[in-house]
Amino acid sequence: MTIRTIFLILIFLTSSLAGCITENQSMVEEEIIETSPPERMSFASPIMGDENNSNLDLNEYVSNNSVLLIWVAANCKGCHDWTDVFAEEVNNGNISNDSILSIHRYAAFESPSSVENVYGKNSTNPAPWPLLLPSEDTQVFDLDTGLESEYSIYDAFGNPSTPTLQIMDSTGKLTWSSKTYWATEELVEEIKDLLE
Repeated sequence: MTIRTIFLILIFLTSSLAGCITENQSMVEEEIIETSPPERMSFASPIMGDENNSNLDLNEYVSNNSVLLIWVAANCKGCHDWTDVFAEEVNNGNISNDSILSIHRYAAFESPSSVENVYGKNSTNPAPWPLLLPSEDTQVFDLDTGLESEYSIYDAFGNPSTPTLQIMDSTGKLTWSSKTYWATEELVEEIKDLLE
């Protein structure tokens, strides 16, 4: 045997013993618990333009009927389009003002004043319904347990982009969702039927 062969055998034997502690050592398997956001949920948030700085409780708002949630951003042209279309539906009496709620999506990037400049009373795309201004750390509550959820507000609602439209029923459960960027007549009619 050459020195090279002996050296290779020693390396092989040494590496095969690496990591061995005892012969009775058992493997510990990490248990991965997969959870999902609460099926029924709520949160409370400040309302755009409210001088009293009161919070709107989503669970109370939806308690009488299903509500269309529109996730919006100040610089989202599709959000402006959806807001204008539903504002017209409200003005024409085709949909109830209290069956719509807008939610600001990008609290870390857009200020409440920039949102109000677009969706406030004297703005380019006024929303005649409440617009919520939750922060990124707004607590989401699991209505089935009554406890705070481990999910962020964005994770709990499926990480909505803008615009995202969702319908929440009177029990606090999301029952429908769309990420269609521009408003379409077909989708508006579908939403109106779902809200009846």
